[in-house]
Formats: sequence, structure tokens, C-alpha cells
Amino acid sequence: MPYGLDFGTSNSAVGCMTENGLVLVPISPGVSNPAIVPSVLFFEPGFPALVGYPAVESYVTRTAGQLVVPLRVVQPQIIETVFGGEYVQFDVAASPPGRFFHTLKRSLVDASFEGTRIGEQVLRLEDLVALILRALKDRADAHFGHVENAVLLGRPVRFSQDPTADALAEARLRRAAELAGFTDIQFLYEPLGAAWHYRQQVRRAETALVFDFGGGTLDFSVIRWAGPGDAGSVLGVGGLLVGGTTLNEDLMEQRLLGYFGAAVTWQGQLGKRLPLPRHIFDHLRSWHTVHQLNQRELMAFLQEVQRVASEPAQVAALISLVARNYGWDLFMVIEAAKCALSDVPETILDFQRPAIDIYERITRREFEQVIAPRLRQIERGLYDTLDEAGITVTDVDVVLCTGGSGLIPSVQRLLARLFGEARIVRQEAFTSVVSGLAAAAAAAAGEM
Repeated sequence: MPYGLDFGTSNSAVGCMTENGLVLVPISPGVSNPAIVPSVLFFEPGFPALVGYPAVESYVTRTAGQLVVPLRVVQPQIIETVFGGEYVQFDVAASPPGRFFHTLKRSLVDASFEGTRIGEQVLRLEDLVALILRALKDRADAHFGHVENAVLLGRPVRFSQDPTADALAEARLRRAAELAGFTDIQFLYEPLGAAWHYRQQVRRAETALVFDFGGGTLDFSVIRWAGPGDAGSVLGVGGLLVGGTTLNEDLMEQRLLGYFGAAVTWQGQLGKRLPLPRHIFDHLRSWHTVHQLNQRELMAFLQEVQRVASEPAQVAALISLVARNYGWDLFMVIEAAKCALSDVPETILDFQRPAIDIYERITRREFEQVIAPRLRQIERGLYDTLDEAGITVTDVDVVLCTGGSGLIPSVQRLLARLFGEARIVRQEAFTSVVSGLAAAAAAAAGEM
């Protein structure tokens, strides 16, 4: 009963094909989709790492109201990497409230990210990824009541255009799986996993475009089947560092920064009116960078600016957002509003906290205007991928659409305009890849 495991940039999942059919392990009980877990870690000082939603909750709780200590120390260390012993220097905060890690999948190609110090431990990137994979394995083993050592891991067709970096990324992911307790490790391209169930319907030579628009990235793949039973071959791949979180950040930037002083001026030296520093608002684009502004000097500056600001209430809202670490709460409200606009023509983004009073009506049309540059970027990326595959739009027989962001109406209209509504097959938004991996793993093991 080998597992299929999807280690994603934003979320991860594990599943298995059993005698009773496909089972997706409920690794995050109590949430709307228990089959997925955020691919994040948080290390509380003196405690083991937390994974997924508990990591986010602890990070938000522990960092609320905490100042980032600017004093830093450099600690040289020799660590073992895939290249052997490497001498590195770690620049570490002297008194951190904890260490939060996200988007680790993107770092697999980065040879310069060799390791980091957590308390008295030095952890390699493989060790960090292994903690997430181990949590998924342990929960799956507990769910099925036995220890399973075989896994089929999804991987991008290309982690990187650089073959050396691509090989490094797969080697690191394999090592992480070994550290997590797996001994029989195989890989399958993620688009082939997403297309697995559709593959069963292939009755002739057919070409598919897999459109996987998730929380962290948008991946395109062109797959060709020669006929029934063919495993399929990948003709071309492409992708963008654009995901559902990117669209949330765009909403924050274009509709909500004004609540936190984007247009505020303050009286500087010689009576000149000055705007707030731009880097502040760059940090407000992502929930996990908001807390980085909570530094003693900057907070003292903002408190001083509040006295002479054109809109002191907006500066007070900014101070509250940063000092109380409301970034996660605010972006969850933004996420909910974005999702609601897939079903209704307008919604209210309502966020009330001490000194913060946001009541913003957003229509679907306005949201589509916000993300219009992203849609143009997506269209260019699609054409680039088709060019790499050596085909045109008319050569695509079916578009397999997966990922939660693929449900956005303007994205659906884009695909329908390019390929025609009849060619679009909408798969399960969040778990089609892991479902396909589990089915492929069972087929390879002769369990089906």
C-alpha cells in the first residue's frame, strides 16, 4: 500500500489507494479541507518543530507584540551537505521569538542554502523538508494502522532550467524522504500525477495541457499520449511564480494599503512634507513579512511620525498591524473575500481590530481589474509553453485544470477563450495531484 505524496510550495498532502478505493489522509483535522497541510515549519525556542496550521498559529501567537532584536551574531560552522563537508557562516538573530520557514520547495535548487542554526542544532535544508515529510508519513501510518516505507513523490518536470540545480533539488528531496523514514522512494512528474485519472479515459492519441494554478505557483505542462495504456510523455513545461497568495498580495497593495498610511505625509526637517518609507509597504504585501517591521527603531519612528502625520489614524493602524502581528488574520480575510468573489458579484472585506477599521466593498469586476496584469502574464506563459512543446492552441485536445486559483472566473474565461469551453476538464482543485500519485503508486506496485 505505497503512499502518493505531494510536497507542494504552499501545501502538501498524502494519499493511498486501498481495497476500498482512494483515501486522502486527514492530516489537518478541524479545517475546511483536512487533506492538505501548509508546507511550513515553526521552531519555538526549546521545543520541537511545529508543522502546518499549528506552526502558523504558534508563529502568530509568539511574535505578537514582540520586537525583532537587531543585534546579530555570526557563527561559523562545518556541516555535511550533498557535496560533503562545507564551511558556512550563519547570521543569526540573538534573541528571536522563533524561526518560521515557508516555501522550502523553492529553495531545493539553491546550493547556497546549505543549512541554518536552530538553537544548538545545525539543520540542513534536507532536514527541514524531512520534518514536513515525516509529519505526513506519521499521520498516514497512524491513519492506516501500519508503517509504510514506500512512497511515490511528485516532482516538477524541471525544478530548474539548470541541469545541475535540477539534479541537486531531486537529490535533496530524496534525502529528505529518507530522513523522514521512507526506504523505497520513486518520483513521478507532478503533471503526470494530475493527469493520471484522465489518462484512464484516453482512447486514441491525445494531447493535454495541465494547468495547475495553486497557492504558490502556476505550472503548465503539455502531455502527449500515443493511445490507450500509454504512460504519457511530457512535451513541454512552463510556469510562473504567481499563485493565489500573489493575488491576495495584489489586493492588499491596490485596495488596502491606504488604510495603513500609503498616502500619508508627515512634516520632516525644514517643514517639508514627506511620505512614509516605501520599504514599509513592501513588507505589508505578505503576511509573513509584516512582523519584520516590528523593530525598535522603526516603531519609535512611526510613533513620532504619528504626531505630525496628515492622517494620524492611519499611522496608528499601521503600528497596530505590525506590533500586534495581525498580518495572518488580515490576509485570511483577504483570502476569504477573494474566494467569495468566485461565487458572488461583490463582497465586503471587513477587518476590525484595535486602531484598525477596514470596511471595503469589492466587486468581482474591481478584483478582475486588480489582477488583469497577472492574467496577461498567464496568457503569455501559456503561449510560451505551447511554443516549447512545438504545438499550437488548436493541437490541444483537452485542458486539465487543477489548483484552487484555477476556479477564479476570469481565469476560467481566459482558458475558455483560448481553448474553448468544451476542451476544459475541471479536476479536484486541491488534491488531484496527490490522488493521481496515489493511484500511480498502487498501479506500479500491482495493487490495482
